[in-house]
Amino acid sequence: MSRIWLAIAFLFSMPCARAAEAPPPADQPPSGQPYEIVRNDVDLEVAPDGHTWEMDETHTRPLNLVGLQALTQTTLSYTEGYQRLQILAYTLKKDGRRIDIPDSDILKGTGETSAPGFSDVRTMTVVFPNLEVGDEAVLITRIEQVKPWFPGVFASTIVYPRDTVVREATLALTTRGDDSKFHITASGVNGEQPLSAGGKTRHVWHYHNDTVQTPEPGATDDIQDQPRVEVTTLSDYKSVAGYFAGLFADKAEVTPDISSLAGKLTAGISDRRAQARALYDWVSTNIRYVDIVLGAGGFIPHAAADVLKNGYGDCKDHVMLLKALLAAKGIKSASVLIRAGASQFRLPDAPSPFLFDHLINYIPEFDLFVDSTARYAAFDALPATDAGKPVVVVEEGRTAVTPPDTAASTSISVKSRITVNADGSADGNADVETVGSNAILYRAIMAAIQPDRENDFFRALLGADSTGKLGRGDTGALTRDYAFSAHYHVGHAANIAGPGAISVLSLGFHPISFPSLIGTNLPVRRTRDYVCAAGLYRDTSTITLPGHASISTLPPSQVITAQGIRLAVTYEKVSPQTVRAQTELRMDPAGPVCPASGYDQIRPQLSRMIGALLAQVIYQ
Repeated sequence: MSRIWLAIAFLFSMPCARAAEAPPPADQPPSGQPYEIVRNDVDLEVAPDGHTWEMDETHTRPLNLVGLQALTQTTLSYTEGYQRLQILAYTLKKDGRRIDIPDSDILKGTGETSAPGFSDVRTMTVVFPNLEVGDEAVLITRIEQVKPWFPGVFASTIVYPRDTVVREATLALTTRGDDSKFHITASGVNGEQPLSAGGKTRHVWHYHNDTVQTPEPGATDDIQDQPRVEVTTLSDYKSVAGYFAGLFADKAEVTPDISSLAGKLTAGISDRRAQARALYDWVSTNIRYVDIVLGAGGFIPHAAADVLKNGYGDCKDHVMLLKALLAAKGIKSASVLIRAGASQFRLPDAPSPFLFDHLINYIPEFDLFVDSTARYAAFDALPATDAGKPVVVVEEGRTAVTPPDTAASTSISVKSRITVNADGSADGNADVETVGSNAILYRAIMAAIQPDRENDFFRALLGADSTGKLGRGDTGALTRDYAFSAHYHVGHAANIAGPGAISVLSLGFHPISFPSLIGTNLPVRRTRDYVCAAGLYRDTSTITLPGHASISTLPPSQVITAQGIRLAVTYEKVSPQTVRAQTELRMDPAGPVCPASGYDQIRPQLSRMIGALLAQVIYQ
């Protein structure tokens, strides 16, 4: 069970989001509301030095078995030495009985990271006894920030989700000292008049939501689009940069060992960009990524010399070592704060050091952003999770935007040859060329498949009777392009006994899902801006049927366009048994985010594109 609100003030570290190593799952909106928030009360008090106290009481009611499963157990975390957490929890039955959870039954443990690493995060897990549909899971927490992450700084964003029923919610913020130092922005909530007394000022907001907003596939999660309360003591993002600049100071010192390594790695290379590439490649390949969350280590990197000595580090450590190596060759670089693990494409109104989950490098001389923790990313290619994102360039004290993916920067091209046998099985070969963020993605996928599990890979994609072999190429070469191949057998590909039909893009191995790129589950309407897919995608498939079958009808060739999208499909009958189909999808939106306001105009064309992609070849 998660809290109704997101308090960015209590995110304890920069966990260093990394490039996705597999395609994200499709959006799967719930068929029914799993639970509702009956009541949520948050009381937050802030001292001028950043010391905070927060009380949170949340009553959540499961409405079906899905909600019951989600609410039965919840885990909260805190960082030892910086925070203290107390929990009171109980199950409130429909008949009014209360079943308390003794403190001895609350499970205490250590935190877990998403990658091998270190952590001093502590966890407390509550299991609600005898919870049934219609009961209430009641969780009361008190968390104290005894040691501020940034002395004298407070920043918190409380977001209320539109996709959850909230019967009653109250947020109370009490500030100590000069209330004018707290910059407050509120939207979609009802506020009371602030009251001041005894050197404190109390602000109160109320919220409720009886109508659930249906989830929209691919919708952005920008804070500005949600009911929220934002509070910060920082005036602008230049101030955020200033705090991190202080934390990063002297961490990228050029020591004799670093200078010697930089010289060795660039020996015989005179071009400065080529020198920078060689240094980047070495850091990306040789410094193991390890997630390190030890107290303020969630924000403060290790010295570059220590990272070099240890041979591992998190994103901040990668940045400092690369920065030092570049400096050794006289190439300036900067640290860049980015939120890579979410589809947030705008910086919120309230500046905060807690908004970011990743750190990368910027090299002004080449106007280039690079991410050495994205293990399979080339020097001049960002993973999709970094593309088109607002950032803060720390040492320059400014905001910027990373380059978005475009049809010119990322692509996949597939050439397939598929032979359907007389028994309905098929043998196929596919040669795949990828560029840009798609090269990063497929390098990671191919590297992750164990050699003895290749048949499992093909069975998962093509069916239980499938087998295959991958030609992986060089997954370790950090170039913008990456090529691989697939050679496979499908046990049941088509029904050749009589007349039938085949969909070219559904027969055999195709690493491009054209309908998914366009948006298979096209919502009837959109109320929220959504993430635009980008890139150039080509598939040329030659399919040959057995001698006793013949192709009778081909789908029409056609070109369909919508704003920033062009789909071209062509079919050619090469022989009575052979058809060649070519599909090209060019997606070049104006930016990484498409406006909801223009969706109604392009939806009919998108629907036509889906239909064209599902067209079938008729044979007899």
